[in-house]
Amino acid sequence: MGALDGKVVALVCRGSEADRALAVALAEAGADMALGTITRAQAEEFGTASIANEMWAIGREQMNSAFAANDAVAAAAFAAEVEDRLGRCDVAVIAAGPVPQVEFDELSADEWMAFASEGLTAPLFCAQALSRVIERCGGGAVIFIADAASHGDVANSMLVEGVRALAANLGIAWQGRNLRALMVSRDGAPEVVVAAVS
Repeated sequence: MGALDGKVVALVCRGSEADRALAVALAEAGADMALGTITRAQAEEFGTASIANEMWAIGREQMNSAFAANDAVAAAAFAAEVEDRLGRCDVAVIAAGPVPQVEFDELSADEWMAFASEGLTAPLFCAQALSRVIERCGGGAVIFIADAASHGDVANSMLVEGVRALAANLGIAWQGRNLRALMVSRDGAPEVVVAAVS
């Protein structure tokens, strides 16, 4: 028996190889998986669909949904679909991933708005929607995964600090409720997340 038998984890990500490694670790520990994308980009849809197929091969219940996570209505619909199809949600893992590195002096307003939408707005809306399902199902955690920004990468550094503040403030807001908010770095994330979920 795995440490996560009977648990349902919602993983909202970009479908990268790092996301695949995390999903496999959670599935091998016994979790059923709901996969969602940060945006409706075709590469992300293919990536999460491929991960969902791997979850099926491991023998876990799974679902995959492509939606724009920076749309509050779409995030809420995804959360409702998770509860409807898998019966519950115990943990949400939100891995927005890094944005393309752009030199500070070359960062345009449009680029920043897109980065902030995917790196801050999407995690916020997903946390809001999925935490309601998690609380209805008895409690659990929302875990944010941050990709460390390289020195001098202003946009990624700002987004990482924004998500860190989001996790910290959710932790304060949820005191006294059966909800936890955590942030972990991508380094060693599969083991850390499995331990946090257990």
